[in-house]
Amino acid sequence: MNAAASPVVAIVTGAGSGIGRAVALALAQRRVTVLAVGRRAAPLHETAAAAGANVLPIACDVADPAGRTTLARLAQDAGGVRYVVHAAGLHRLEPLLAITRDNWRTLMHTNVEARLFLTLELLPVYDSGARVLFVGSNSASRARVSATAYCVSQAASTMLARCLTMELAARGVAVTSAIPSPARTPMVDQQMAADPALYPDALLYRRYREEGKLIAAAAVGKFFSWLLLDLPAGEFSSRDWNIAEGAHHPEWLVNTTLYDQAP
Repeated sequence: MNAAASPVVAIVTGAGSGIGRAVALALAQRRVTVLAVGRRAAPLHETAAAAGANVLPIACDVADPAGRTTLARLAQDAGGVRYVVHAAGLHRLEPLLAITRDNWRTLMHTNVEARLFLTLELLPVYDSGARVLFVGSNSASRARVSATAYCVSQAASTMLARCLTMELAARGVAVTSAIPSPARTPMVDQQMAADPALYPDALLYRRYREEGKLIAAAAVGKFFSWLLLDLPAGEFSSRDWNIAEGAHHPEWLVNTTLYDQAP
């Protein structure tokens, strides 16, 4: 592995919106140089503008092997990478009998395969003390009508993170996953807007919103930056994390509102 680089570099996928953007902004605020990755350039530039500094937009598709190779080269050019946050993810609502092979494979490519192969592609350029954080989901353990492919992909991603925790420990790379939900993001907004006849859990998310129990994306960003930057490596990779668990809130939830205040 490379010696520790200056500045410290993080790769955040899915950085054009939602959790990815929130994490990129939180890391940039703490003076980490963020390679903000996504498929569309315009939202990434919006993330960079919101940060003001320390965010470099990189438009590429991590589900594409060529995109992962390009990203690894850019990380090497930057002097190495200390942190990787796998926030890129696809969600699709479709009845069970409407699932196609192409749609199934598209979700698996982005939500599972890209996370595995990007993690491995970056092995030659990790700094000492590197950490990899998978954005998890309650859907990994909660089955949802009309979201079979997404739920299966999230369960696979969670197990992938656990396997990599063991597989990469000897290489000095700490790996874990963290559930940020139910968070107020464009993905959740789309689920709330769905027809409950198609997606019954739309009613669940609407109730969270009405009760003020959707977690603010900015709070997720602060939580994830605490996991990456402040925890000892052994503690970071010792378990799967969940933002909703209150025991760790005193460690990072200071001058921050946990819940989203938007109507």
